[in-house]
Amino acid sequence: MYKIEEILLNTRNREYPLPEKKWKYYQEWHKTLFFHWELPAYFLQDYIPKGIELDTFHNMAWVSLVIFEVKNMRLRNLPPFPFISHFPEINLRTYVIKDGKPGIYMFSIETNKLIEVLFTRMFIGLPYQKSKIKRSPNRLRSQNKTLKQHLDVNIGKIKPLAEKTPLDFWLTERHSLYENCDEEICRSDIHHKEWVLKELDVTINDINYNAGKYSVNTFPDKIQYSEKIDVLLWGKEKV
Repeated sequence: MYKIEEILLNTRNREYPLPEKKWKYYQEWHKTLFFHWELPAYFLQDYIPKGIELDTFHNMAWVSLVIFEVKNMRLRNLPPFPFISHFPEINLRTYVIKDGKPGIYMFSIETNKLIEVLFTRMFIGLPYQKSKIKRSPNRLRSQNKTLKQHLDVNIGKIKPLAEKTPLDFWLTERHSLYENCDEEICRSDIHHKEWVLKELDVTINDINYNAGKYSVNTFPDKIQYSEKIDVLLWGKEKV
């Protein structure tokens, strides 16, 4: 319980207050890889739901492939569920804003087991899809034949981050998830301490993801890594 209270007391990385309602879910995100691409906004603009705006940094949009291991996922006041509380996740996202609250919008979200797909859809309400994901200390591979998305990356040396830039903060400190809910916009609030970021050497053997009109198939413009972060999530609300 002390860990939860400590998370809730650390709000300096937020641009707006915590929700007044109680949080619903707890997760740990381990060994997070951030791959970021900068692009003109017109590639994405028509694919963002009406009611939210594409957020930009120096008038440029960004798309990010975020890869991590979810561990100890649980509902409030309950222990983690055996066999289904640990799973890999890959999501492809961009950056949006509504009512002055910056957040993220998902183009896709994947994991590797059907039971986790069903569990996360039922309890968290996110549209997870099943992919073949294999991760070792030195390599990450994923394939989704339905979406025609695939990834093959060699993971190299982790290095200290010399300095966290305003762009580093802008890309990672996002505490709202926006999505389309029956032709309305829903927001799910998220909170965690500030990300502790590092640099990472990677080799991209193969990559293909699609975000709007943009094909993610080149070496990223920015790469970040974080070892672990504890996360609280709230339920969906229409906004």
